[in-house]
Amino acid sequence: MPDSDQKTDLTRDLYAAAYPEQDPSWIDGQVALAERRITRAKEAEPSTSAGARQLSAAVINRAAPVRRRGPRIAASAGLAVVAVVALVLGITERRWVAEAAISPVGINGLLIATVVAGVAALISYVRSRRRRILSCRVRIDAPFEVDVGETVRLEGERAAVADPGVVVARIKNTGGAQITATDYVSPLALHFPGRKVISFDATEFEGDKLPNVFHDLLEQDDFEPIQGDRVELPLIGLERGDSFKLVIVLSGTKVGKKHQIAVEGGLRDGLITTREGRERIRPDTLFWGSLTALCAGALAVVLLLNNVVPFTKLPQGVICVPGSLAAEGSSAFGRAATELAGSYHAYCPESSIKIRTPGSLEGLRRLADTTNPRGQLALSDGRVDDPQFSQLVPSRLAIVPFTFVVSANVPISTLSVADARRIFTGTARVWSDITGNPRDTKEIRVVGRSASSGTRRTLENYVLGTPGAPLAQATATSDSCRDRRPGTPTTKPIVCEQGSTADLTDQVGSQDDAIGYADVSDVEQSTGVKQISLDGRTATLEDIRAGYPFWTVEYVYSRGLPDAGSLAAAFKTYLLTPEGRSTMEGFQYYACIDDLQDVCARR
Repeated sequence: MPDSDQKTDLTRDLYAAAYPEQDPSWIDGQVALAERRITRAKEAEPSTSAGARQLSAAVINRAAPVRRRGPRIAASAGLAVVAVVALVLGITERRWVAEAAISPVGINGLLIATVVAGVAALISYVRSRRRRILSCRVRIDAPFEVDVGETVRLEGERAAVADPGVVVARIKNTGGAQITATDYVSPLALHFPGRKVISFDATEFEGDKLPNVFHDLLEQDDFEPIQGDRVELPLIGLERGDSFKLVIVLSGTKVGKKHQIAVEGGLRDGLITTREGRERIRPDTLFWGSLTALCAGALAVVLLLNNVVPFTKLPQGVICVPGSLAAEGSSAFGRAATELAGSYHAYCPESSIKIRTPGSLEGLRRLADTTNPRGQLALSDGRVDDPQFSQLVPSRLAIVPFTFVVSANVPISTLSVADARRIFTGTARVWSDITGNPRDTKEIRVVGRSASSGTRRTLENYVLGTPGAPLAQATATSDSCRDRRPGTPTTKPIVCEQGSTADLTDQVGSQDDAIGYADVSDVEQSTGVKQISLDGRTATLEDIRAGYPFWTVEYVYSRGLPDAGSLAAAFKTYLLTPEGRSTMEGFQYYACIDDLQDVCARR
């Protein structure tokens, strides 16, 4: 037999041959570690038998955990009950449910519940991913194969080991956080009822520092890992993914008998499990996630029901009448009218309202000449008292403010009423006539509306003149808004006319030195133009009350009074409902109700 030094040299040679890439210091460390393990094994009456047969290929995991299905079953049952109750109420009390859901309180409540449940699910999930999880999975629990009549004596044993067996377990940090020695509530231990632990060893470490740390902990004087039928492991720290294998030799492993293995121990803010991978979704995460999905689904249904009849409770004052209707006239009010018609149709899908914007006077003419007065209305900027419209009945709708608008290069930001009159009647021809600066020699390009426009009539009645003595806008001298018509004297100003508000703002935005006028809402939607104040006031409701003159009342006309129960009557009513007023306010039009009745009395 070789002596101790020879054994050491032989071991070093074997390591050097197996790991030629490693440096000598590493090889010396491995040799020393091997010697310590051999010495400790001899002192503890080791577990290696010269006559031991090869292990059985059968792999039995006796430590399968008991799955706690109670919380999951309770959460699933609770959600199922809530879903069934909601379904029953949705069928039997659908109108009550729809009314509650369509209300702001119902929608906001569902939104808050969805957010709260979603945040709780996210927090629960993140916490579960960050849990400390130590997996102790038994891979092999098998007896040594011994022929009938044979016994097994392990090396160093005085007596034969009765019914020897081996258990192989893999220990791994499968959680989302590092495990330190202070994280153990109680040490990890394997308990083998009815059997006795002969010896154990650790091998196949995954983690650079684990071998030395593990064996240093085992060599502590006050630590006894083998306790009869239990093996208690030291409080070893493990990084995420670190692992090692335990090989445990026991006596009392009966062939053909199912032996129990209990995995014991606990972690602070974590658990010790016998599963190989991460834990499944925790019951609280499953509950909050399911509740989030349920609330989000209910919110989606509620938002859908807000646009579906007959589930939706119609807003105050909205009366649905099937049929078709045309509303024609003001181009200034056209965008607002289109949105009003669209929102009415959303509440009343069987109703169709078409908006056309040929101008206020043209809309009145078409209404006066129509052969279907029940299916037509007219929209006019201001009231028109003309004998040809004597059969038409006006109704005040809203205040429509107008503003002057100029090209981006025009050197002014405000006008006086007198200067506005000079520009639009053709007295002022170049911008120096307005600014007083002789360098402003560019000609003023006046972009106005055509004679059928209610916006132009408002300009002539309330800015250029007065309702009793209107002053006409200058006669058109240009078709392009850039150059005069052939044969027009150069002493005449450049004046062109546009048939709609959109055409006017487009011309002002695309021409230098141009000025025009339009309703505030359309101007704010235009590019390349800027608003001009009038005598220091702007087209706000406050300044209108204070004397700003450039505004009018929008009227809706019918030929005779609309029949009760007709679509025309229902749409006229809708225009002044809270829904209709809110839509008009979005365009800076102010409904003629309540404290604005006196302002709307303007003719």
